[in-house]
Amino acid sequence: MDAGGSGASPVVGARESRVQGEGRQGIGTHLKPEERSVDSDHQADRAWLLSVQQKLYQWSRDNPDEAYRDLWNWVNDPRNLRCAWRRVSSNKGKRTPGIDGVTVAQISSRQGPDAFVKRLRQALRERSYQPSPSRRKLIPKPGKPGKFRPLGIPTVKDRVVQSAVKQILEPIFEAQFWHVSYGFRPGRSSHGALEHIRVATTPRAKDAHGKRRRQPYPWVFEGDIRACFDEIEHHALLTRLRRRVADRRVTRLVGQFLKAGVLDEEQFYRTSAGTPQGGILSPLLANIALSAIGQRYERWVHRTPAKRKNAQTDPQKAACEARNSDRRAGRLVCLPVRYADDFVVLVSGSRAQAETEKDALAEHLRLTLGLELSDEKTRITPMRTGFDFLGHRVCLKWNRYRGAYTSVEIPKEKTQALRHRIKRLTERSTTNQSLASLLRRLNPILRGRANFYRHCFGAHDVFGRLDWYIWDRIWRWLQKKHPRAGAGKLYDRYCCRTASGRRKVWAEEGVELFFANTMTVERFRLGNMSQPDFTMIPGKPDAYRKAHVRFGGRSWETDGGNAARRP
Repeated sequence: MDAGGSGASPVVGARESRVQGEGRQGIGTHLKPEERSVDSDHQADRAWLLSVQQKLYQWSRDNPDEAYRDLWNWVNDPRNLRCAWRRVSSNKGKRTPGIDGVTVAQISSRQGPDAFVKRLRQALRERSYQPSPSRRKLIPKPGKPGKFRPLGIPTVKDRVVQSAVKQILEPIFEAQFWHVSYGFRPGRSSHGALEHIRVATTPRAKDAHGKRRRQPYPWVFEGDIRACFDEIEHHALLTRLRRRVADRRVTRLVGQFLKAGVLDEEQFYRTSAGTPQGGILSPLLANIALSAIGQRYERWVHRTPAKRKNAQTDPQKAACEARNSDRRAGRLVCLPVRYADDFVVLVSGSRAQAETEKDALAEHLRLTLGLELSDEKTRITPMRTGFDFLGHRVCLKWNRYRGAYTSVEIPKEKTQALRHRIKRLTERSTTNQSLASLLRRLNPILRGRANFYRHCFGAHDVFGRLDWYIWDRIWRWLQKKHPRAGAGKLYDRYCCRTASGRRKVWAEEGVELFFANTMTVERFRLGNMSQPDFTMIPGKPDAYRKAHVRFGGRSWETDGGNAARRP
């Protein structure tokens, strides 16, 4: 890798690799970059950061077993800190202060962003910077009365430094994260994890009658880690971090963030384990630690290519061949799919083998990360029975024409919970507000729910029934609000046609009721997932797209364990 423009060099074995004539004297090590205002020429700062991230991503992809050093100059570079400041200052949480009570607005008005970034960089270079404890705030868990999720709120200064560190470390680890991980990664979402499961568990082989009957994975191991973000061992996490990052100044700074502690109602608590939820750097650290789950199943997920002649060289294709050969031989086959600390393991084998694998994985997590599986949420379920994952219902169904298929549906409990919430928002006690105010509260809820479930099977029918229910609730709410008005007057005042003129909606002051069944319902496509900008290496094929070659709605790594066909 060319380090001439950065002053950084990777470790190759025990020596540093440098191009002749381009060593430590490269630009960015001793020469001071041009000082710019935080609010000016931000495009140049973003372009510089993108070029650095592309270099790190390409190096990490080409050198999967080596560690990168000399990242510190990039972390405290003023251009990196300015990009981090813009990210923090444009976030919705900019109005939330840490334990020092300082917000983004106060920093901008008192000392200004330029002086703030300059002082922060000086503290980092002089090693006088020390992370402050996070302010703990308990957030109620939705649908679980009396249960709360602890949220750590760092100071603005700590948020900027965490963002600067993440911008440098993320490309290194994104090149190494496997395709079965979907949580807290750029361009990935829960819909991708669900589609991965749907495609992998859908039967492909047809019988003599032209129907699909044989299940690729008849059992599902549903896993949930107890207090995952609070129990991850710091030593195990930093050990995994040091495998790819050899700069002790960066790893020491990450360790300081982990050990900073929390402040809850003026009581200080030390953090001997776990990653604080709410920090910018925490999701990346959690993915680094939890990647140990996928690595246990390396043979069936990301197999190291064999060195024999005519062997498959692509790790995902080699893993596909291993799954096929093991399944034909009657051996156990496991395929994990993880979203943050929630994961499922698709098992091809008997229930006894699935039970044995469950105990083995629990022991693996306990020894490597110090984590325990939740007894209440960890279970083994037949695919025919179905299971709940990421707020969706996944089950195997039968169609008399094509045979068995996997369906991702909207759980009835979620629909009932939404109806109950709408009912509470349209009670008689809420008639003191205007219809426009009511619609402003309802529309974000309905639009968000429709976007979340628009990839489900049968979503259009569920949305249609929900729209009728909401229409009826508002009609009853208007009758309670105007008990003496007739139906004709209420319709004339509050009902109008949409711009297309195809239907009537409740509206007031230009605010119209959102209909969920107007949302386009379509299957989520794994090949259409967005990708980070730093994965696009100029002049080279896109590695991310190569990993998602689509054929017939499938991709190489999600073919359900059957033989992959070339496009």
